[in-house]
Amino acid sequence: MGSLIVVLVALVALVVLGLMAAVALVLVKKAGMLKPAAEKLPYTKQDYFFTKAERSFYGALKQAIAGRFEIFGKVRLADVIGVAKGTPEWQRHFNRINQKHVDFLLCEPKFVAPVLVIELDDSSHNRPKGQERDKFVDRALHDAGLQVLRVPAKAGYDPAELRAEIDRLTMPVDY
Repeated sequence: MGSLIVVLVALVALVVLGLMAAVALVLVKKAGMLKPAAEKLPYTKQDYFFTKAERSFYGALKQAIAGRFEIFGKVRLADVIGVAKGTPEWQRHFNRINQKHVDFLLCEPKFVAPVLVIELDDSSHNRPKGQERDKFVDRALHDAGLQVLRVPAKAGYDPAELRAEIDRLTMPVDY
C-alpha cells in the first residue's frame, strides 16, 4: 500500500507539473515572448542582372577594355558623384542623384576610381522625360569631372569601335 501511495503522489506531481508547464506556455505566448515563425517575404531572385541588350553590350565592353578598367553595372549615381559639403539645399541636390543609376561605370583597377560612365541609350531616351533625365545626368557628371559615353542600344557591338570611343574619352591615369 505504501508503494501505491508513492506512485499516486508521483502521478499527481507529474500532472501538476504538466498543467503548470501548459499554463506557463500560454502566458508566455500571450505576453508576446514567443513569436510565430516569420512569414516569407515576397521577394524573388531576378533571373538575370542585365537585360539582353545590356548583356550583349557588356560582352563587347569586356573585349574592348581588355582588362584596362574594372566594369561595374547599374551603379547608383550618388555612389559615383556627391554633393559638395556646405552646398546650400544639400538634401535637395542629393535627392536628384540618389534614385538615379548609370548603366556602366569604368574604374581604374588599382584604386577603383571612376574614369568613365557609359549609358546604353534605348528608345526610352528619346522621350521628353528621358531626354530631360539624360541632360541632368550628363551635366552633373561633367560638372563633377566625369565623361559620359552614350551608346545607342542595338543588337550587336563592335569591340574595336567601342575601344576607340573609350580611348578618345579617357587619358592614361597614374594613381
